[in-house]
Amino acid sequence: MFDVLRLRDFRLVAAADLLSSAGDWLLLVAAPYFVLRLTGSTLATGLTLAAQTLPALLLGPIAGVFADRWDRRRTMLTTDLLRAGAVGVMLLVDRPGQVWLIYVALTGEAGFGQFFGPARRALVPALVGRGPDLSAANSVTALVGGIVRLVGGPAGGALYALAGFRTVVALDAASYVASAVLITAIRHRTAPASSPRQEVAAVRRFTDDLRAGATHLRTTAGLPAVFAAASIFLLGNAALTALLVPYTGSVLHAGAGTLGWLFAALGVGYLAGAPLSRAAAAHLSDRTVMISSLAVLSAVFAVTFNTHDSAWALALFVLIGPPAVCFLVTVDTYLTRRTPDALLGRVSSAYGMLQASATLAGMLAGAALGQQAGIGVTADLAALCVAASAGAVLLVPRHGTARGPDAEKTSPLASPGRSGDR
Repeated sequence: MFDVLRLRDFRLVAAADLLSSAGDWLLLVAAPYFVLRLTGSTLATGLTLAAQTLPALLLGPIAGVFADRWDRRRTMLTTDLLRAGAVGVMLLVDRPGQVWLIYVALTGEAGFGQFFGPARRALVPALVGRGPDLSAANSVTALVGGIVRLVGGPAGGALYALAGFRTVVALDAASYVASAVLITAIRHRTAPASSPRQEVAAVRRFTDDLRAGATHLRTTAGLPAVFAAASIFLLGNAALTALLVPYTGSVLHAGAGTLGWLFAALGVGYLAGAPLSRAAAAHLSDRTVMISSLAVLSAVFAVTFNTHDSAWALALFVLIGPPAVCFLVTVDTYLTRRTPDALLGRVSSAYGMLQASATLAGMLAGAALGQQAGIGVTADLAALCVAASAGAVLLVPRHGTARGPDAEKTSPLASPGRSGDR
């Protein structure tokens, strides 16, 4: 899996992703706590999460179109700097009447991130190819996510307690600046897109671009089924996420410290899942990996949220990571291999919009059902939802699925005539 890191440009992308993601997780813990301390309002605290979710719903399709039109390296660089500026606005907040600035800053950060994500995902296959190294690169990305989950949440809480909110904000902004510096060193340049005909109106061009992406998603064999499976999985996963705090307090009879350890255990599982996803991709079909991962994950979810012992819960949270990573990495690889480079930004942003909408719906449903039916019943229903997503993968064709024009391109590592540093 780590051989793909021999490619200089991909190394830079992975390091930039690690830095900016680490900053995000520091603030993910600190911002809600800071708002709660200022206002004492649960609603005001919850709005910090909504501020980070809405941009994906509103800007997703638009961001995907421009991620395909613009130079992807330059897009990542610009949005990193803009996110650093947006985060810096929170340094001005010191009293309850200024909390709206936090919402504006978080919305701006998430909004600019809608352009960064599709550009990064679309850039990766240009750096590593669409062969075996693509699944390796996605596994490395999952490993980065595991590291961030392992240390980011606890570190954010500790820094907030020891050094205050402004220190966390400054570190988050600095992480974006550091990420931008790394991106400037990337040597790969995206080939300029062909100029659209001048007589075609800009709105018409934009509409045509959106339609082209939607047509690809609708007509490419396997993609509708994978999108359906991912949406069902994310719905159930988000419902369980909404239960984490009440599960920790009411079922485990523990406090915030135990919740932090549960997040750390999840991070350990994500770290273990990264190499496992690479091995699974090398020996099993994408369809088999997705079905088996979701089946295992639904069983682990069902057992975990019916466990009343903190020690067992920690062990089970570790077991959540590997199948979750295997599924998510396989979905990313599947979508990329079946999408031409010119449409990758749009497909990535559509997937991001799907993630945001399913997560928001799942969290609202989980919170409401948990209140009315109880934690155990809601968790069982969410686990069944994840199992149903495995059934949706059965609709993915076994063979003969189109892989896009570059699917058989040799990886830069496997080709003696290409250099990863060029």
